[in-house]
Amino acid sequence: MNRSKATLFVLIGAISYGVLSTIVKLAYGAGFDSAAVSGSQFFFGWLMIFILALLTKNLRLAPTTALTLITIGISSGTTGYLYYQSLQTVSASVAIILLFQFTWIGVVIDSLLTKRLPSRPHFLSAVLLIGGAVLASAAYSSPLDLRGTLFGLGAAISFSIFLLASGRVANHVPVIKKSFYMMTGGLLFVMIMYPPTTFLTVSNFEQGLIWYALPLGLFALILPPLLFAAGAPHLSSASVSLLGAAELPTAVICSVLILGEHLSASQWIGIIIILIGIFYPIYVSSLKQPTVSVQRQNDLS
Repeated sequence: MNRSKATLFVLIGAISYGVLSTIVKLAYGAGFDSAAVSGSQFFFGWLMIFILALLTKNLRLAPTTALTLITIGISSGTTGYLYYQSLQTVSASVAIILLFQFTWIGVVIDSLLTKRLPSRPHFLSAVLLIGGAVLASAAYSSPLDLRGTLFGLGAAISFSIFLLASGRVANHVPVIKKSFYMMTGGLLFVMIMYPPTTFLTVSNFEQGLIWYALPLGLFALILPPLLFAAGAPHLSSASVSLLGAAELPTAVICSVLILGEHLSASQWIGIIIILIGIFYPIYVSSLKQPTVSVQRQNDLS
């Protein structure tokens, strides 16, 4: 897979995550609590990826590899759990900016793992993303709650780990099979925190929980893991983290178009800054690629 296609896959995966907050708000508005929303999301999402995995006709995997993928998948479960816990005590704008810290956290983790400083484009991109996130979420206008803040930052760290690990581990395993084992880990964690008896109830289904659970499962557990698993191995960990920043402007735009929320001028400016931060390192990389190709041709001649 070439770099452009890998970039597109990761970008679409991040956009899929951005749709979730709007669906969750609609579910909350319909009277469902966090247990029903998060639990059903993972349960039905896992069922969908399980059906896809069955079509591969071979779910067998070396025990060590399977256990590693399941462990990585736990981070996807903890991300959703911690984020929904954060939303209970802080405003949505604060929660999203806390989760959004995964952008620079991912760059820092990548630097520690590779034992080298971030490149100049990645560093500048991280600065733009953080500044744009503050403006786009309007978090500066909301009070902070210590418990909610810690949950939000925990979700950011967990999401960073998931993004980085998905591109570094078991890249030889087919994408669907890899996603199935990772989502199994996420499901196990969520089922411990939210036992099925708390959300798989007759009353919830009579009220239409399934119509929120299915799209949540699709946009949270099917599309992003598959797209990240396919594209992330062909990109640097820092690039994956920065591309994941597309989640925030998507969440904001969906809230305007679907929920009818109003955005201030500063929030629109923040979205523009974020988009610049996402595509700046991609643009710099595209400028370098022709130079590399010319150098290789010169070396061959």
